[in-house]
Amino acid sequence: MRFIVTFEFRQRDSTNVVTKRTIMKRFFSLLAISCTIPLFVGCSSYTSKKSLGYKHYVGPDRVLVLLLPPIGGKGSHYETNGFVEAVREKGFEADLKILDVNPVFYFQGRIAELVKNELVDPAKASGYERVILVGTSMGGHGALLYISEYPKDVEGVVVLAPFLGWGRVADAIEKAGGLKKWEDCPAFEWDYACEMWKLLKDCVSDRQNQSTIILGYGTEDGFASHNSLLAKELPPRNVFKVAGGHDWVTWKRLWIEVLEYFHVNCSQTGEETCLIEIKRVTD
Repeated sequence: MRFIVTFEFRQRDSTNVVTKRTIMKRFFSLLAISCTIPLFVGCSSYTSKKSLGYKHYVGPDRVLVLLLPPIGGKGSHYETNGFVEAVREKGFEADLKILDVNPVFYFQGRIAELVKNELVDPAKASGYERVILVGTSMGGHGALLYISEYPKDVEGVVVLAPFLGWGRVADAIEKAGGLKKWEDCPAFEWDYACEMWKLLKDCVSDRQNQSTIILGYGTEDGFASHNSLLAKELPPRNVFKVAGGHDWVTWKRLWIEVLEYFHVNCSQTGEETCLIEIKRVTD
């Protein structure tokens, strides 16, 4: 049986290219206490009418890519670190919305609900055919929360060095032989960490969800051991690793590898509308 998530973009010559919820409350509430102009002409618009502000790069495709920032909350880092430029260079024409996220929305576990109500649902109502989430660090965590809660909403998520908690739960999962076999939380472990991993366990028990998640991380990242536990539950082709830490330089390299994978497979189709397939093949 073959499980496929398909990302559809229109590709042209690059010279012409424009371009989950409650579980977090307990943990992060403690932390809280202590122009719509086409991209191909090089312009964008900024919207901040609702809880989530965003900068919008408009492309001709009805594919929407939402980029969630890390804990600092500034989506502009995607621009200054070359993420938008890399999309242009590869010739993809999807709409990009680069979000600014007030950290309190991560702290309160509201991010998935807000993204759905303010961005995903309106986009689908207005005719967007596909929605893809991209997130780095805490943004990647938010994207995983989203697909865990609303898996049918999005065609895929790209998570780079997602924050997956810390503590001894990761050691317990490793000792159990992996996420599928793990059941009991260690003594004195944070409720948050255990609940989060139980959520992920449920999410990736669905093979469709496995195929929908694209994971990347640096091998020297402080969260690499946690990310590797998630990687073991995904199709190998969906996992990207490079030498590097928890920083934008590493994330940019991962982003380029992900885009290159898409680009190469797209180019090989020879079709005007190229289908980029991430496949899981089983007996």
